[in-house]
Amino acid sequence: MGLISAEGGDIMARMRRMQNVMACAALAMLTMGCATEKPGTVFCAGVKQKLCYADAIVPGLRTDLRYAGYDNFVGRPLAGYEGHRAILRLDAARALAKAARELAKEGLGLLVYDAYRPARAMRDFYEWSKTPDARMRSKYYPNITKKGIYEGKYIRDISEHSWCIAVDITLCDLKTGFPLDMGGHHDLLDESSATDYPGISPTQQANRRKLRAALHRVGFVNYSKEWWHYYFESDAPLYSYDFPIRDSRDES
Repeated sequence: MGLISAEGGDIMARMRRMQNVMACAALAMLTMGCATEKPGTVFCAGVKQKLCYADAIVPGLRTDLRYAGYDNFVGRPLAGYEGHRAILRLDAARALAKAARELAKEGLGLLVYDAYRPARAMRDFYEWSKTPDARMRSKYYPNITKKGIYEGKYIRDISEHSWCIAVDITLCDLKTGFPLDMGGHHDLLDESSATDYPGISPTQQANRRKLRAALHRVGFVNYSKEWWHYYFESDAPLYSYDFPIRDSRDES
C-alpha cells in the first residue's frame, strides 16, 4: 500500500507540476493586479520586488532622465540608460503619487531627473572619473575636481538609485511643466546645492522647503547636500539592480 507504481508516480508528478503552475499563475495575477492604476505597469520578471514605471503610477509626473542624454556632468548617456521612463519600486512610486495629488491642489507637479539607476551606470561613473575628460566641469562641478566629486560624497560606490527607491526630483508648474526656481540646477555639485544653503533668495529657499515638506510627508528622506535627491524609507529589503532602463519591459 505504501508503494506507488511507475504509472501512478508519473500521474503524481504531473499533478505536482500542475499545482506549481497554478500557484505561479496566481502569484503573477496577484503581483500584476496589485496596482490598480494602469494594467501592466508592475513588472516582476527577473527582479526580486514589485517595480513599475513611475509615470504610470504618479499623476501628472514629468520625466527628463538626464543620464539618458548629454546634459549631465559626464556629457554623454550612461551605461544602462537605453530608455527615458523612470522606474521605481512600487511602494515608492505610490508614495510619490500621494505627494503629487497634494501638490496638484496648488497647481504644482513633479519633474523627475533620475530614478532607478543600473549598477553598471555607477561603474561607468567610476571609469569616467579616471579619465581626463572634464568638458562639463564649468556647468556641473566648477569648484571641485573629478576626484572631489567622490571625496565630497556627491557620488558614492553604491547608490539608493540602484535600489529603485531614490529620485532626483523637483517641483514644476503642473500645466506647463516648467520647473520652479530652486536656486541652482540639478546635479550642480557644489555647496550651494545643499538643501538649506543660506545664500539663495527667499523664494528659492521656500521652493526647496516646499519640495522637502511634500516628500517628507509621504516617507521620502532628503540627502542634505543635494536639494533634488530623495530616497524612500521603509522596512522592505534592499536589492541592487542592474537591468537596463528601457521604455517597455517587452523590449528584448
